[in-house]
Amino acid sequence: MLREYLEAMRALWTQEEACYDGEFVKFGPSWAWPKPVQPHIPVLVGAAGTEKNFKWIARSADGWITTPRDVDIDEPVKLLQDIWAAAGRDGLPQIVALDVKPVPDKLARWAELGVTEVLFGMPDRSADDAAAYVERLAAKLACCV
Repeated sequence: MLREYLEAMRALWTQEEACYDGEFVKFGPSWAWPKPVQPHIPVLVGAAGTEKNFKWIARSADGWITTPRDVDIDEPVKLLQDIWAAAGRDGLPQIVALDVKPVPDKLARWAELGVTEVLFGMPDRSADDAAAYVERLAAKLACCV
């Protein structure tokens, strides 16, 4: 079902007049304006790092967002990259890792593996405290950029 919704949205985003006739999604001549500024909006799927999910991602999406349960992502990243290549996809998938505590060595290893972005949670504090946290984080991670 998600694949059909993505295909339908991509048709609306890229075609002057789009139609779609799938099992779950159907519409006749339709228009969507304004079109996205970016011609190909990347679709990243947040899901467990399983072979089944990675085959779907390689077939229908542009990358993977880890889940909070994915603590050790080295093997899943390699698996996704292998499935991506086997599916005939060019380049590498985008990979966004969720993490709770920035550790420079881990971030460097992830970058070498092909992780393209890392998301960290923000403390539930005042704006000043949050800004101070971001400054400390930036100083800690300056080595990794």
